[in-house]
Amino acid sequence: MNNNESNQEFKTGDLVELKSGGPVMTVNDISEKTGEVYCVWFAGEYNKVHSTYFLPDTLKLVDKSHKKGRVSYKGKPV
Repeated sequence: MNNNESNQEFKTGDLVELKSGGPVMTVNDISEKTGEVYCVWFAGEYNKVHSTYFLPDTLKLVDKSHKKGRVSYKGKPV
């Protein structure tokens, strides 16, 4: 399957996660050339920012009210 022919369409700002699980990520960009989705997320003890490209078929949209998708600072909702 060509990466540009994903079953789902994502847009910048969407909350996504891997179909296999993992942290909630934010779509930051989508490659026009390859169709890959560039995501960013926070993880680890110091909430370090991570980012990489994913194939669209490996991702699923997350409901914005999803508990993991809520923003917090030092455990308190923002």
